[in-house]
Amino acid sequence: MNSAVLNESAQRYFQPKTALSRVIAEAPYFTRCSDNKTAARIRPREFAIRYPYMQVNRTGMVSWLIFDLDHNDPLIWESAGLPAPNLVVSNRHNGQSHLFYSIIPVCTSEKARSKPIRYMKAIYESMATKLNADPAYSGPVAKTPGHPWWRTWEIHSDVYELGELADSLDLPLKPYWGHKENTDAVSHSRHCLLFEELRFFAYSIVAKEREQGSFISFSRQLESFAHSHNAFINRGFAANLTQSQVLATVKSVARWTWDRYTGSLPRNKGVMRLDNSLSLRERQQKAAKRTHKTRRQSTQVRIQQACQQLTQQGLKLTQTAVAKLAGLSRQTVAKYCHLLNRIEPTSLATPATKSSVKHAVHQIPAPQDCQQNSAMPKPTCSKDKVSSSSQSSLTPARSFTCESYGSQKNTVDAQIGQLQSREIAGNNSKIVPITERWRS
Repeated sequence: MNSAVLNESAQRYFQPKTALSRVIAEAPYFTRCSDNKTAARIRPREFAIRYPYMQVNRTGMVSWLIFDLDHNDPLIWESAGLPAPNLVVSNRHNGQSHLFYSIIPVCTSEKARSKPIRYMKAIYESMATKLNADPAYSGPVAKTPGHPWWRTWEIHSDVYELGELADSLDLPLKPYWGHKENTDAVSHSRHCLLFEELRFFAYSIVAKEREQGSFISFSRQLESFAHSHNAFINRGFAANLTQSQVLATVKSVARWTWDRYTGSLPRNKGVMRLDNSLSLRERQQKAAKRTHKTRRQSTQVRIQQACQQLTQQGLKLTQTAVAKLAGLSRQTVAKYCHLLNRIEPTSLATPATKSSVKHAVHQIPAPQDCQQNSAMPKPTCSKDKVSSSSQSSLTPARSFTCESYGSQKNTVDAQIGQLQSREIAGNNSKIVPITERWRS
């Protein structure tokens, strides 16, 4: 290929505010390119423009809507009433062309929003129908604009919004999915066959993946299914689909099915299972009553649990303390103040344990003989001479002799001595000497 022609065409990409300059600006830095449609080579975009085929849109971003016209009428957009494309790149031999529409970039990655992608796809499908373009074309490789192999017509450098393109279209309202697989109607196309088989497989597993898996695992299952069914040579075709074609179909089916498919699953009528015959206002009122009831019950349980914890800790039941422990506001606890009154606070006094009792002398019981004679009079000795008047004034329950009193006194003194020795040896505590009081 003549290097002078290449240099002349390459300079057109670096002229500011032109459609060709936007081609190189929106292309990935390392661009797929080659001399055929496989685009197996990867080169920097400044070198990729030297090849007749290159990747125009970045991965995960669409900046160009490209339509593949299999007929030789590149001006069909005029008779279809569509806006003019930015670039028309035609084959010099058969007149087949690629129409390039420059749009505001739309993100198509896994984390992108679904509605802009669906809107863009609806516009693309409607325009492809009017332009009689190949519906199976999905890029990303296109004819390189400005390459000497092709006839390039640069019309304008404006960037379209999707709404501007939609103004000239009647976006169709069609059913989102078919009821059964129809491979006979598309048996002539490898892309359509794979698409039909893949989408019905996706319908069968998407509900389970939403509950137990993720979009990534869902896409991997579809990719494995698509590769296993990419055996079109055995079906009578000349070759199988390329890996890039299979991955493009998988991406399209996975994104659409994950976002929009509901299929034959039962309709979600909510927890209350309200009848559809009720008006929207009545259903909202019933649902609001149930929600408020559930919320009140949950609040009551939290307040009661907080009250029980404070009571067990021996703390005072106040609205502020309950609110802090329950994680509620004081105003909310004030509305349920009747719950605080129902809680019976337990006694804060702890019972005395055995280890806290000191063995004092006054806790020692009296001898058994002394317990039987609680009103013991002053003993008299038989040798003493007591007058009859003094004896008549005394009404003793029992008469004691000096010998009996002395023996009892010795017994009590012995018991007190033993206890005092045990107290001194065990606790080293001070013993209250009550012997004199006992003796008196």
